[in-house]
Amino acid sequence: MNLHEYTLEKISYSRKEDCRIMETVFKHWLIDPKELNFFSPNLLFPFNFKKFLKIYNNKNNSLVLKSQNWIIGYISFQIKYRKLSIIHLFIDSKHRKLGLATMLLREIEKISNEKSVKDISVKIMLKNNKAIKLFEKLGYEKVGKPILSCLKLVKN
Repeated sequence: MNLHEYTLEKISYSRKEDCRIMETVFKHWLIDPKELNFFSPNLLFPFNFKKFLKIYNNKNNSLVLKSQNWIIGYISFQIKYRKLSIIHLFIDSKHRKLGLATMLLREIEKISNEKSVKDISVKIMLKNNKAIKLFEKLGYEKVGKPILSCLKLVKN
């Protein structure tokens, strides 16, 4: 993987152009009910961008990963009370297994250090074994018992 091939950009759902672009990206990515369920168990199939915005619009910071000016990855997170919560992490299926999710998570770790965050957490569906393995490989540990088919992992 050549890191120079990729760029990270912050997006904002308060900008119409970012909304237009992300709606198109999500509709392309989330055509499989399983992918949508792993991306956001709170959303019903088929993906509806307006419902997505209603739930997540003002709560999150969002970054996109681009290759050759195309969005191939997405991560969103919240910081509250010196705790960072990862809300979404998605890599386009054509670009998986290249270390890109790890790249996005390393960026979140940099942000958490800059903001003096105590810990980073994520909730992952129990069925999403690949995501659980990824987070564990990066030092996240399971916390508590699963709630509503979701497992919480934390990195201090």
